[in-house]
Amino acid sequence: MADTPPPLPPERHTPRWPLILGALLGSFLLVAAGLGLGWYLFYRPIVNVAVQLPAPPPPPAPPGPDQAQLKALEDQIDKQKAANKQIEDQIAALKDRLRADVCTAKDPQGKDPPKEPGQKI
Repeated sequence: MADTPPPLPPERHTPRWPLILGALLGSFLLVAAGLGLGWYLFYRPIVNVAVQLPAPPPPPAPPGPDQAQLKALEDQIDKQKAANKQIEDQIAALKDRLRADVCTAKDPQGKDPPKEPGQKI
């Protein structure tokens, strides 16, 4: 008879659960790291710019009016009144000139000649 090879020892199946658990845990950590990095690099700066804190309130005003400012304001008002007076005088002079007689080619004296009843213009 021929030599028959000795029977092979029974194969031992290694459990797969450590590989599956390691793959799940590794992928979870990779996704978490990606989300954390995305939040830190992109979302946080956008939200900080879009949602800003309101400006702090201005400091309280001094208790009384400043005399130098009041004097400057009164001087400015007086100057404006003087300028307004000049403009009003100019407007009055121009209105007087509008009411004055006007010299034209038909009326060189600037006054309308007395009209006769049968005269046509």
